[in-house]
Amino acid sequence: MGNFDPRVLAYACFLAFIYALLALGATAYRQILDDVAAKDVKLGEDLDASYDPLMMVILGGIVLLAVLFTWIALAWSEARIELYVVPLCLAINFVQFYYRMHQQRLQIKTLGLVGRTIFEEGWRLVRYDQIYRVEVEHDPLWDTVIMYYADNSAHTFPTNDAGEFCRRLTHTACKALIAALQARTNAEIVVRSVSGKHRREGT
Repeated sequence: MGNFDPRVLAYACFLAFIYALLALGATAYRQILDDVAAKDVKLGEDLDASYDPLMMVILGGIVLLAVLFTWIALAWSEARIELYVVPLCLAINFVQFYYRMHQQRLQIKTLGLVGRTIFEEGWRLVRYDQIYRVEVEHDPLWDTVIMYYADNSAHTFPTNDAGEFCRRLTHTACKALIAALQARTNAEIVVRSVSGKHRREGT
């Protein structure tokens, strides 16, 4: 244990508080925009929801970094404010990313899918009757699902005016999504393994 100084920790907490106002304030503002957009979401009742597995990996990495810098701060020969601030800011980032992961979850509803990406405002809404092709790529860590949709379901693949709805899912969540798509759409579902082999899951 190094030279722990409560006064330096108090200064670090003040700086972390200012950082939290900026980071969490921006996240809260984004949620307000999404809540306004969600008023128009009328796609039935919730069936299931899925979180992005990459965000889970990022959260685990933040926890490890916070533990590492906490140990460094306590083991350092003298109390330094920058060493105290880093783990506090990482804890704030953990809360921020966890909240974003919850905001960006894929919602599987009775009439369609609702999702959000970090680079878009509002929600991405896709009705089941608009989806005409689904590509699933199985990876060791997670699955990637790409759904092609259009207002006119008579499209053939490929087409230039189709929208893409792409999500990373855990293997369990991917199975639940595919089951929902098979039961509620006539979309062609193509499964691609890591080796590059294709197989048709169903239509």
